[in-house]
Amino acid sequence: MEIRIKDLTKIFPGDPKKNIRDTIAVKDMNFIVPDGKLVGLLGPSGCGKSTTLYMISGLQVPSSGEVWFGDQEVTNLAPEKRGIGLVFQNYALYPHMSIYKNIEFPLTNLKVEVPLVTFFRFTLNYEYDLAADDVPALIVRSVESLCKKIGLTKKQYAVSQTVEGNKLKLTVVLDNVAPSVRDVFKENFPRIIPANLASENEEQTSEALFDSTVRATVNKVDEHQVLRVAFKGKLGLKFETSHIDEVINAFTNAAKPFGKVETAAIARTSQGYELMATVGGIKHVDLDASLEAAKACYAFAGGMEYVILAVTNKELEKAVKDHLKASKVSFSDFKLYFDRKNVKVYFKLKRANQDMAKRLIEELSQKLSLTDLETDVVQAIAHRKLTKEERRDIVYDTAKLVQVDEFLERKPNQLSGGQQQRVAIARALVKKPRVLLLDEPLSNLDARLRLQTREEIRRIQQETGITTVFVTHDQEEAMSISDEIVVMKLGVMQQMDAPQEVYNNPANLFVAQFLGTPPINVFNGRVDGKNVYIGEDIVYQTEEDLGQKDIFVAVRPEGFVIAKDDDKNVLHAELEQVQILGRDVSLVAKNEACTKPTFKVIVAAEEAEDAKPHLALKIKPNKIFLFDGETQERIRVK
Repeated sequence: MEIRIKDLTKIFPGDPKKNIRDTIAVKDMNFIVPDGKLVGLLGPSGCGKSTTLYMISGLQVPSSGEVWFGDQEVTNLAPEKRGIGLVFQNYALYPHMSIYKNIEFPLTNLKVEVPLVTFFRFTLNYEYDLAADDVPALIVRSVESLCKKIGLTKKQYAVSQTVEGNKLKLTVVLDNVAPSVRDVFKENFPRIIPANLASENEEQTSEALFDSTVRATVNKVDEHQVLRVAFKGKLGLKFETSHIDEVINAFTNAAKPFGKVETAAIARTSQGYELMATVGGIKHVDLDASLEAAKACYAFAGGMEYVILAVTNKELEKAVKDHLKASKVSFSDFKLYFDRKNVKVYFKLKRANQDMAKRLIEELSQKLSLTDLETDVVQAIAHRKLTKEERRDIVYDTAKLVQVDEFLERKPNQLSGGQQQRVAIARALVKKPRVLLLDEPLSNLDARLRLQTREEIRRIQQETGITTVFVTHDQEEAMSISDEIVVMKLGVMQQMDAPQEVYNNPANLFVAQFLGTPPINVFNGRVDGKNVYIGEDIVYQTEEDLGQKDIFVAVRPEGFVIAKDDDKNVLHAELEQVQILGRDVSLVAKNEACTKPTFKVIVAAEEAEDAKPHLALKIKPNKIFLFDGETQERIRVK
């Protein structure tokens, strides 16, 4: 199941009475988690990674943006309807229940889908020659057990038997079931008793039903159509933070005549500061006027833009619902939304035959002047609970997958931390979710258990093929088990790519500094034409002229070699300390241009023998990174 995140933003309201501003937790997130892959959300505490995960799960409602699971938008769908498995940092196991009961618990109220195809009553007559030790009553009980195991309720089956001499005659009635259920029963019946099927009758009990999803363009715009709108105003790099309250108050006063300001905050981005605000209750006919008022309230450096987040029209909604109710057809998921150019209406017709659905859709389109009609008809479904036998089989299979099957009768406090975390994962997997979400699941484990458990998580994810999102602040965890990582800072995605690609080609200075142990060395530098300077040393020469400007020069610890006497373009430094790291040696050196008091150089043990108190270091071309001195964005050079 592919996960698509579109312009996802979360703003937590502040408290004006206590002088607490609104907080932008996540800003304009856009990324795709490919089907069957594990993607890690990586960043320091407070960067918005858990908030992003909770918006994917449905525990947090986005201020704006969309969440898609495959072709289904789930932005406003309740968590229990999304088909997710969620594992928290805390194991959250029930201490009074056995491991079996803990894993089984999510299944007790889980309902499986039953397609509402054409149903029949099937009567199957079997004949069997009894052996001397056969007990007819036990054979009947075994047949009833088979009925339960394939998911039939007591109302859906009946088994009777008569004995004539040594011949057993069994009559099995499968009531109100689909032909596919009958086929499963007949396929498995010989495993109980090798009887002959003497005759079979069928009688139709119900007609197939369908669910129809309807989308159409609403052409009429009137005062009943009300919008929720996200405004964005560019303030530029030179904006002074002392004016934050002034800008927010100016926007709030400008928007008040048109609607209610829900949130308003100012975010720092690589392109400069930006006002982000959400206003609800704006009449569609007043949208242009509200935009002009917002533009005029302050001298925005990059103008003002808006996105329509939600549309409501109670009159239109009432008209649709009244018509459907009068036709005695149930419906659900009614909503209006804005699709770039037009307002669209969406709803589902529930359990109607195809002819009735077609007639109702035509009537509504004429009555409400709807155009661009799109319909999708699928088989309607009902739901039933899992049987005890089905639950048992699923629990054993899942426990075996996470390797806790030998502990099923124990209580949680009789297991180690790693075993308890595997039980928590089993409880998330037992519902066969479409998406697995892990919120720092290893934080409570010691170093050795963390290593073992993260390997287990990777193995389980690859075996199940479930699309997984993994939140962590530990770069080693993210890089070791993720197919791709999303690096975040202050609610903004900095880079997304394969772990090694992010390490080798960081998009900005923050990413370069966040990944790597020991951390990357950063120096204040400058470029002058094709020459890259650290202090007075020319350390690198580019193929293209970069002009003149201040930059940051970053070099991985393993990116240095001790220079030879005739080498050019070297960095001079003072050797402070030599640290032995087994086969490698870490040289701790000092240079005034370094942003920290010292920097580290990792070299082979034999190379360290050439180290002198006054170091001359050559930089490997693929280990040097240049970043803009103002925006800290990567400067790509050859």
